[in-house]
Amino acid sequence: MIPGWMKQTEQYAPPRDGGAFAIRTLRAMGGVLARIRVQRGRDGLGIPPVAKLLLLLAGLVTLALAQNRLLLLAIAALVLGYLCLLPARTLWAVLRPALGAALLTLLLFLPAMYIRPAGAGNNWVVIGKVFLSVTMVSLFNQRTQWNRITAALRKLRVPGIFVFVLDLTLKYIVLLGGLIVDLLTARGLRAVGRDRHKYRSVGGVLGVTLLRASELSRETWEAMVCRGFTDDYKGL
Repeated sequence: MIPGWMKQTEQYAPPRDGGAFAIRTLRAMGGVLARIRVQRGRDGLGIPPVAKLLLLLAGLVTLALAQNRLLLLAIAALVLGYLCLLPARTLWAVLRPALGAALLTLLLFLPAMYIRPAGAGNNWVVIGKVFLSVTMVSLFNQRTQWNRITAALRKLRVPGIFVFVLDLTLKYIVLLGGLIVDLLTARGLRAVGRDRHKYRSVGGVLGVTLLRASELSRETWEAMVCRGFTDDYKGL
């Protein structure tokens, strides 16, 4: 005779655990890493990166010092005209930070615009300048590859150690970001039911990342010593 409890079907339904923090972190870091790894930036209109960097600096300085509204409208027409040539995906990637910065500036100016309505025109001009400035920087970021940006900085006689730190930072953002994504993915695959020790898991991920960063730093230093690094960094 088989006992009755052996004939019963066991259905284990673990309680749902949102894990919203890990999911949001994976999505955000995955998007950033994909953008850096793929380097979707292309040289728009065949302009060299150095020329684009100089044009960007000149445009930002002109926009900041401009007092004539006709000049502001001319700059806005040029920027918006160039935006019309971009594909939809790149267009949204450019406009999203610009709209966010303009909205934040508007929220900061709302009390002043309410107290002094006569000066609202100047406040709208500042909001427009913020929108155009962030748009130009986003355009440069989207249409220029990371390694060409560092090469352009080197050609403009920027100190090599600064370019080296910038380039190395971008590389290790990719390496350590990929490590964090892998650790969070492994944690999500192994987690069953409700995790009552989420902060302990996050602490473990941060601890492993810190140890790996220390190891990579030591390996980089040893490689620089072995190759006789002399602060002369030419970039890729």
